[in-house]
Amino acid sequence: MDADSVLAMPEELSIANVTEWQQKLGSYLNAADSIVLDGEKLTRVDTAALQLLTAFCLKAQTLQKAVKWINPSDSLVKTACQLGLEKILSLKNN
Repeated sequence: MDADSVLAMPEELSIANVTEWQQKLGSYLNAADSIVLDGEKLTRVDTAALQLLTAFCLKAQTLQKAVKWINPSDSLVKTACQLGLEKILSLKNN
């Protein structure tokens, strides 16, 4: 993977596919210096997905790796803001 890897998020991130995405995010975290998440298509985010994304971002911070979003969906931003997670998820200045 490149030093700055882009990962396009799916349309739906839910309990049904959280294990698959946990593995994908983990592989990016282990291989990239900074991770760019493209959230343009992400229209449905459930609690399991928010837990996964929060754990991922906290782990990245611990490893001193940058996480950035491009095109975060309104659904993701709205849900994260309602739960006070926008800063942890690195959505604060998007």
